[in-house]
Amino acid sequence: MPRPSAPKITKACMPCRARKIKCDAASIGLPCSSCVSRETTADCVLSTRKRRTLRGRSTESRGTLPEDHGLIPTPVSHSRLSHTHSNATDHSNTTPIDRSIHASQGGSSHAHNSPDPLEIHLPRRPQPDLLYMNILQDTVNKSATGPGEAANAAGNDDDNCLHTQIRGWNPLLQLDEVDSEYLTKKGVFKLPAPQHMDAFVKAYFDHVYPFAPILNRVDFMESYRSGDCSLFLLHAISTAGCSYVPIEVIQECGYTDRSAAHVSFFLKAKLFHDFHCQGGSLPMLQGCMILGDIVPDHPSDRDFHYWFYNSVRWASRLGLHNTNARPRNEESQKLYRRIWWVLHNADVFYFFVNTQNLRLLATAPPIEPLTNDDWEDEDLRLLSDLLSPITHEQKASLVAHSELAQIFGTLTKTISSEPQQDMQRVMQPLDKWRMSLPAKMTPSDSPTNDEMYLLEVLTTSYRFECVVCRSLRRGRWGIRSEDVRKWARDRFRDATLELDSILKKVLLSGIIKKIPTTFITTIAALLALHIESALDSSQSDIARSMARVSIQFTMLALNQIQDTPAIKRALPAFEMVLSKNKLYPSSLHDVAQVETHGLQEGNVEDESVHVAMQSDPSFPQDINDQVSFLGGDIAGFEFFDRWQMEQLDFTGILR
Repeated sequence: MPRPSAPKITKACMPCRARKIKCDAASIGLPCSSCVSRETTADCVLSTRKRRTLRGRSTESRGTLPEDHGLIPTPVSHSRLSHTHSNATDHSNTTPIDRSIHASQGGSSHAHNSPDPLEIHLPRRPQPDLLYMNILQDTVNKSATGPGEAANAAGNDDDNCLHTQIRGWNPLLQLDEVDSEYLTKKGVFKLPAPQHMDAFVKAYFDHVYPFAPILNRVDFMESYRSGDCSLFLLHAISTAGCSYVPIEVIQECGYTDRSAAHVSFFLKAKLFHDFHCQGGSLPMLQGCMILGDIVPDHPSDRDFHYWFYNSVRWASRLGLHNTNARPRNEESQKLYRRIWWVLHNADVFYFFVNTQNLRLLATAPPIEPLTNDDWEDEDLRLLSDLLSPITHEQKASLVAHSELAQIFGTLTKTISSEPQQDMQRVMQPLDKWRMSLPAKMTPSDSPTNDEMYLLEVLTTSYRFECVVCRSLRRGRWGIRSEDVRKWARDRFRDATLELDSILKKVLLSGIIKKIPTTFITTIAALLALHIESALDSSQSDIARSMARVSIQFTMLALNQIQDTPAIKRALPAFEMVLSKNKLYPSSLHDVAQVETHGLQEGNVEDESVHVAMQSDPSFPQDINDQVSFLGGDIAGFEFFDRWQMEQLDFTGILR
């Protein structure tokens, strides 16, 4: 075996080498001009690179095929070019910056063939297990270095990495002409007009991103405006933004309503994911996480479970679970920590609602708590038209959700392993956390004082308190004590009253159309609980009457957001259930009767509430006989113990 060659200094600094851009460090010294312009002078260092051996050169000659980070093969690039040319004629009066994202999509896919910079910084040394590839990698590292250089084997470049060479020998399958033509006909390479695409991006960053900050916003905007952004990620962002852009934007894009746009963008993103024809591991992870927080209004096997499982898979490939495998760049470390905590929260909440779900991250190594310092320092002077500054409340929201996930994870483990413990003592951490929340999220010196984020966190906490107390009341975890059940019944009632109060505050403040999907699905779950209480013969008459009143204003809230895809699918089911059980009036004559009865009981209700409660006359009279799951006592359904109510996912999802 040839002796290792003497190391030489590469001509490009590490950041420029990672981004595949020209570097003038060799001529002007460090820091280079590119790092100075990007304000990353601290990272501008030269890396030591070993000379290639003869065997390495022969390997390289065999491994010239593109890597798995490429966009798409040439036929697809040509199809995109033709589409972009037509777009350019339709929107010739737009600014060059606005057209850049569309124009560059038709160019060569060379820009997409470079791995994401975050992936470049990952150490190349594998974990010491018994996978044959890791054993071979260890062998190559030991034989390629001297006795004192074994520890530096992980610093070798891609040319000396066994895994990289094998990827060259076994490249991913490329799309053939048939696949390219199929994707082109499906319109997956089409984007809305630049001004409309900007509206979707802005809506995503204003209403979705604050609750799941899984992107580096400045880096994304740079790639978006330069045209190097992953189309899979753009379609995922457009799917999430459909619920928040003005309806005029939806219609100008050629869609009849939000649901049509939602389905179109969702199917395009799904096709990109199925064919894996664009983007590296990080954009694929981010896109899957965005799609996992979406409730479609149509049946699909690609539910939130599917996207969450794929998100965990991509996160494992990136090494997010391994603190030693994270990038050295501080901004990248912050991004990875936020992504990991969003996944961790979802993992806990998914399992908490339905124990049939598996905890995918239960054995992951512990990670330090998230803080408000885990966000990048952003310069938004050139991006203020699309990005708003991150507020204290937005940062505190994710931190609070992370704390809540840890509390509920510990609480569930304690109750399931030691069911005889004092439940009041078990709930103390949740009560203390909730009392400290207002001071953490809305400090007196905050310039924004946006209460929506506090209300959303409180809603999540009360929702899952309902899950715990309802489960205890029904004897879950082997608890048979009547005292515990009575205590759980009282806590459950208090939690639902708190949810009612928050919902009324959101309705009166006029922010219901700005709330995230988690809050929307909580409204549907709350309505299901009120229906259950109204039909529960074991409840007192006053409790059942109060449940009927709560049903009215909860349905009023759902009618305010009935065009939201997450609710559009659930609302007809609720209307059928309520109509069958005569829980709200189905005609004007019934409205008059209910109003008279309400006045006699001293309950003065606004007429608009009753009008909003009218049943949709388009439903046939015998539709309940056609839907088997509506028969019988609806109170027997496990509204919170299962994610789905038969074919209807209206009990919702969480991040």
